[in-house]
Amino acid sequence: MAKLRVGILGFGEAGQSVATGLKKSATAEHPIEISTWDILLPSNEKGAPLKAAADKIGVRTVGAAAELAQASDIILSLVTTEESLVAARQMAPHIVKGTLFLDCNSTSPGMKRDVAKTITAGGGRSVEAAVMDLVPRSQHKVPMLLAGKDAEELIGKLAPYGVDMKSVGDDIGAASTIKMCRSVFMKGLDAILMECMVAAETAGVTDRIVSSLQVTIPEINWPVFIGKKLGGAAQHSGRRAGEMREVATTLRELGLDPTMAEATSRRLQWCADLGMKERAAATRVPGSITEFVDDVRAGLAAQSSAKAAE
Repeated sequence: MAKLRVGILGFGEAGQSVATGLKKSATAEHPIEISTWDILLPSNEKGAPLKAAADKIGVRTVGAAAELAQASDIILSLVTTEESLVAARQMAPHIVKGTLFLDCNSTSPGMKRDVAKTITAGGGRSVEAAVMDLVPRSQHKVPMLLAGKDAEELIGKLAPYGVDMKSVGDDIGAASTIKMCRSVFMKGLDAILMECMVAAETAGVTDRIVSSLQVTIPEINWPVFIGKKLGGAAQHSGRRAGEMREVATTLRELGLDPTMAEATSRRLQWCADLGMKERAAATRVPGSITEFVDDVRAGLAAQSSAKAAE
């Protein structure tokens, strides 16, 4: 059987995770060939780790968007939120007619439609995906909601590799609307816990707050739950802040005031600006309230020192 040729546009954490899962799921009956292009690949400093990761997984790196287009039957766009439309514009002039382009990025329904128009104008067929859980945890099996008239065909092509994809209809934007509305709660909870626990730790009342939560909602192991949520926020707050800006755009498209979405974005961006992701990579991912707040204090101290030196 001919290999399914999959192109991954953007080879960060999500792209690498999806590629790893797809490669492991390939069989003699359902072989797969994966290629990738990332704007950072030409850089000696930033591109070398991506190239090393690709080699380890068994993914072929290509030299340009045009080369990825020629090498792919399906293209998965896994770039940053801000680069979603830029990446589509880079790909569109080179895309082979009829190629399926799956936009997996966390953007508003309006942005999803703009990407789809761009890809369709180039001769490709665009499908949107709303990724509904953490990609590194589930790799290519992460639950995704798809929308677009070619969604079912794309699901059929990837089904032999164990993907968890469900179509929610033909209209581009339908899947992202579901994700954006969900994110008001999920990312908002990150921001609420972050603000609550930093305040509680600063005031010296953390144990009382957590004990109170345990009494009010006993079904949740609050110390463990909060530790996991704050650890995830430390690593991903920058990306999630960008997603929440898209959530705010979505709510405006619906004619609603994005009060909570905008506040959540600001709090998550505050966390990112403290260098929490870099600190987690250099030392350890915070696993408790105390560790998270210690890292916040270290970030604030570093910011104060930088301002004093100016």
